[in-house]
Parts: sequence; structure tokens; C-alpha cells
Amino acid sequence: MPLTNNSPEEVAKAASISSLTLARLSVDDRNHALRQVHDALRDAKREILEANAKDLALAAKAAEDGELSQSLVKRLDLGKPGKFEDMLQGILDVEALDDPSR
Repeated sequence: MPLTNNSPEEVAKAASISSLTLARLSVDDRNHALRQVHDALRDAKREILEANAKDLALAAKAAEDGELSQSLVKRLDLGKPGKFEDMLQGILDVEALDDPSR
């Protein structure tokens, strides 16, 4: 299940625009959005890890060709024990932060 068919540039632009909308949300709405992101990622874990494994294979080839560093390839690996769960916890940690506008 592809999460997007857009280019990285298109995804980054959409994220930038979305961040402006999110900044104006109430704390309750922001936390609801974060919970939805958390739940969607959790529910798609298998598909995400499968796609990540394919990306890692391509990244490993790029590292062999000198196009990427090995340290970057290691950081991309969501299949390391606990890494995916840490990512999910990071979303919940953001939810627990104080509202910076207050």
C-alpha cells in the first residue's frame, strides 16, 4: 500500500503548507490529529516496514556506489528492534508537549 505517489519535493511542499494549518489548531484538535497519525502509522506497520526494506536495499546499493554514507543507511532502517515503536512514541511525546503559543 503506497502512502504516496508524489515526489519527495511535492510531499515536502505539502507538509510545509500543512504545518501552517496545524499551527492554528486548538490543542485538542492538534492532539486529535497527532493521535490519528500515530494510529495510521501503527496500523500500517507491516506495509511501512516492507517498503522500508525495499528502500534500504536501494540505499545500500547507493552506499556501495559512494552516493550515500553507511551511517545514513543505518539511520533509515525502521526494522531495527524498537525503532518503529520509538517513532510512534515520539508522536505521543509531541502530544504531551505544552502549547508553544501560550
